[in-house]
Amino acid sequence: AMKRLAGSLSGDALKKCLVINTDSPAENRRFLKKNLPATSSSDGSSGTAGGSSSSLRIMCDRDKEWMREYTALGEKRYSITVFVLRDGRVEKIAREVEAEVLSLVVKNAISSLS
Repeated sequence: AMKRLAGSLSGDALKKCLVINTDSPAENRRFLKKNLPATSSSDGSSGTAGGSSSSLRIMCDRDKEWMREYTALGEKRYSITVFVLRDGRVEKIAREVEAEVLSLVVKNAISSLS
């Protein structure tokens, strides 16, 4: 899903995205290095990965604390929840988003903020 998202969104749109997953910072760095070679890691200790203008920012939530607090965990183990924020507040939530339509959902969410 992350590879599709990064491949289908412009650099400007990716700057507005933040992926939060349960993978370790090292796993995320390996993913970025293998799948998005233009993206370089900026801070391995914090779990953030990013760098270039088309970077995909990834944060780690290994114990799922944030995901539980913000009800981002779905029925399926690998569900995708999209939060649309405006001025630091949740404007919309899309739950159980399929990977095949993720980039369309994100594009529409970004457009709805304009």
